[in-house]
Amino acid sequence: ELGFDSLTAVELRNRLAAATGLRLPAALVFDYPEAAVLADYLLERLAPGDGATPGRDAVDPVLGELARLDTTLATLVTDDEGRQRIAKRLGALLATWNGGGSGTPADATDFDALEAASDDEMFELIDRELP
Repeated sequence: ELGFDSLTAVELRNRLAAATGLRLPAALVFDYPEAAVLADYLLERLAPGDGATPGRDAVDPVLGELARLDTTLATLVTDDEGRQRIAKRLGALLATWNGGGSGTPADATDFDALEAASDDEMFELIDRELP
């Protein structure tokens, strides 16, 4: 989104490596596409396990992984079946997170019912759940 191509990404990585003394991956900018996430990654590499760092908490690494997943999905070329498989897995993760479920077969039954819903039922659900 910031207009980085491979060459500028490697140039930034080289400058960050020189400034920090760290050995950094060539795809650094693409692995950590948001400035805050990249900064968190560098901070963790420079001061591992420093829980006293202001503004950092246990959520930051998860947000970093989600940013990486967002970048991966944005560049993924797949067919409808692949998209459905990914959406199903993401939906199951979200359902488990929101409901505190354990991923048991009961959760799968709920998801099966969702898959069987018609287009109109799905739009009704979306309209009802999203503000």
